[in-house]
Amino acid sequence: MGLPKEKKEVNVRFGKRLYEMRRRMGYSQEQLSYVLEMGRTYIGALERGEKSPTLETLDKIARKLNVQVGELV
Repeated sequence: MGLPKEKKEVNVRFGKRLYEMRRRMGYSQEQLSYVLEMGRTYIGALERGEKSPTLETLDKIARKLNVQVGELV
């Protein structure tokens, strides 16, 4: 069945933003997963728009990247 189209689109937009910010900071997916204490495959799934992060996850990512949550979404 999959995700509804509009939900998937927001996940894809978030994933692109996360990818851009990760690259700008010079992190590989593996390095970012270590900093965030999350699995590398989860980071990859977020970047591809396959997973939808929780509010807690968004907050954790923003804090570790030193940005506001709004800059991620």
